Amino acid sequence: MDLFTKCIDLVDKCLKDASIDKECVDVVVLVGGSTRIPKVKELLSKYFDGKQLSKGINPDEAVAYGATVQAAKLSGQESREIEDLELINVTPLSLGIEVVGDIMSVVIPRNTRIPTKQEKVFTTSRDNATSVNFSVFQGERVQTKDNYFLGKFTLSGFAPAPRGVPNFDVCFDINANGILNVSAQDRTSGLNNKLTVWNEEAMLNDEAIEKIISNAERYRTKDEECRRKYEAKNSLERYVYRVRNAIRDKTITNTVTLEDDIQKTLIWLEDNKFPDVSESKSRMEELKRMCALIDHD
Repeated sequence: MDLFTKCIDLVDKCLKDASIDKECVDVVVLVGGSTRIPKVKELLSKYFDGKQLSKGINPDEAVAYGATVQAAKLSGQESREIEDLELINVTPLSLGIEVVGDIMSVVIPRNTRIPTKQEKVFTTSRDNATSVNFSVFQGERVQTKDNYFLGKFTLSGFAPAPRGVPNFDVCFDINANGILNVSAQDRTSGLNNKLTVWNEEAMLNDEAIEKIISNAERYRTKDEECRRKYEAKNSLERYVYRVRNAIRDKTITNTVTLEDDIQKTLIWLEDNKFPDVSESKSRMEELKRMCALIDHD
């Protein structure tokens, strides 16, 4: 019975991934040898609230035909029988870059249609950096320690600048064969580097993917709390450095007390990896209050 239940769980997951309610399904078409099993048909009909199941397609031929069409498409075969058919492959898991706090910043979300090419802008997390590491992960959890490491590369040689000033265009490009190319380019200097992840390196079996997605659902509440803490801390950190840079550039004056508060906040940020959201917001409000009391040029 646990195997039968797993079949229905897959149907439910498929509909959720497609953002479709089961009430919106007009026809349930059976394909694949397992659909001959009476219990499978009974559970499917029950899942779709008693809807009649369409059995007009030979379940074995459907599977073989699908594999043949995919082979023809991938090998570039031309045929009138398949010219109007389109096969859609998607990414089974999200792909992204590790950022400060060991957080995975998603660049390509799970179930994105491939081939695909998507970009995101990243920056430095420390002052006067001349190199930055890009670690690539796949998975559905917020922290990289809970996801799968695919590889890393380094971009170096760009001019030192305050944290947050350099901008790097990071591009994730997945071709039709599932090969992932991750590249990063410094907007100012044009320096670039890249990493290639072959399909075999990133390929996880169905059981592993199912476990990853199941764990993501299981720890959803915990991950959302972790994400909120990270975002609140990150907002505070960005604000602190923005004010600090304004002080250095002398666009804010009369700042003796504020400079002390900035330094204390930076030490606090260093010592607290995932502080409570309320505490990060409280410190942000206090700094904003201090800034409102001083002179601005």
